[in-house]
Amino acid sequence: MKKIFLLLIAILSFTACSNDDSKEQQPISQSHIVGFTTETLQAWVSISLTTTLTFKDGTQSTIDSDYDSTQNTISVEIPEDVVSFELDFYIEDSSEAQMRFYGSVDDTTIHQETTTGQLFEYQYIF
Repeated sequence: MKKIFLLLIAILSFTACSNDDSKEQQPISQSHIVGFTTETLQAWVSISLTTTLTFKDGTQSTIDSDYDSTQNTISVEIPEDVVSFELDFYIEDSSEAQMRFYGSVDDTTIHQETTTGQLFEYQYIF
């Protein structure tokens, strides 16, 4: 009985002193890119990407990206000091587009999907 009691005290002491650092958010160490790739589009098709960035100090900034018809891409770079962003992707004829959100240094994909509607909205909190 004494051994069980000592074992319980040891377990309680260990768990009471354990530090749960695993839940802390790691600092963002790289910028990120959100890009959309389309098939070749007709010249009359309008396409846009508007991104609202929220920074650590609470300020916001909006970026309007330009479509590269040579590469069939439109993208935005999300800087390191951003805590969240929201984007609106618009393609006039509802053509399919491949969206990819990834680290600019390590190229690790955070999210990707295929869009098929005219308007696609996406938001992320770091």
